Amino acid sequence: MEKKKKRNVWRIRMIIALRAFTVGLAYFLIADMPGLTSSFVAIFVALLAFDLIVAMQKFSLRFKHWREMIDLLLPRISGTAITLARGLFIGAVFGVLCQVGLPVFLGGVFTIGIGYHMSVRIKGNISSYVGMLAGLTVFDQIIRIPQLSPTLVADMGGAILTMVYSTFTALFVGWFCGVIIGIFTRLLLPRGYRTTLSSAYELPLSMQPFKDVLHTNENMSIINIDVGSESALAYKILAETGLREDYQTSILSIFRKNKDLVAPKGTDMIYPGDTLVLIMPTEQTDAVIKLVKGSGVGEQV
Repeated sequence: MEKKKKRNVWRIRMIIALRAFTVGLAYFLIADMPGLTSSFVAIFVALLAFDLIVAMQKFSLRFKHWREMIDLLLPRISGTAITLARGLFIGAVFGVLCQVGLPVFLGGVFTIGIGYHMSVRIKGNISSYVGMLAGLTVFDQIIRIPQLSPTLVADMGGAILTMVYSTFTALFVGWFCGVIIGIFTRLLLPRGYRTTLSSAYELPLSMQPFKDVLHTNENMSIINIDVGSESALAYKILAETGLREDYQTSILSIFRKNKDLVAPKGTDMIYPGDTLVLIMPTEQTDAVIKLVKGSGVGEQV
């Protein structure tokens, strides 16, 4: 047992070391390219590709596993590329508008705001910061060009093309580093290992917000209600309460003195004095409280 634990510790250390090497290599390969976007994109996508591959439960050089890897990476590559393109376009538009009279302050604000808004709406995008930084970088390059310069159009076109080239080169360099080193690392491991806080996948269930796990929103409420002695639900089994049919309400748990029922069944009985944990549309809260105890205030989460 102790020997197995030590092997696992060394595997994790190896992953950490190779993950750090991936970041350093991606940065080194694009260090001479202009713009902060290039460094950020290369590092971020290298980490993402590395984490995705290392986390794969099964991997080998067989065609089946190559296809699984491509299916995993392709949506993120395309989503990131679209985000970059939109960010660069937004930065170019507002940079040009500032050259013809729009205040630089407004141009910068709109570049960041719209860049972020567009980024979060793109499926598969690795980070909303990619769109913002891409837009801000090309915006900054354009507003530095002297106004009314005789070569203004050529200078702006050159700045835009330079940013497009360096940013997308960094994107593919980062993916290349992450994929190659990720494959090498994964082949040395007996199973997949996940980095807890990586953007490559969702957080573990224990770290996700409660409302995200239950897929609730601002229109849903979770409340605790004590069952009154004269409640219409007293001495009824869950299937007979009509809560789900009439109020779109579900009972998550029933707490009572001698035992607690988590995820109760339809055949479980409700007794006076029980505490029900309910999830329901907010608009139904008052009606459900009156049904369960006649009147009172629920404790909202």
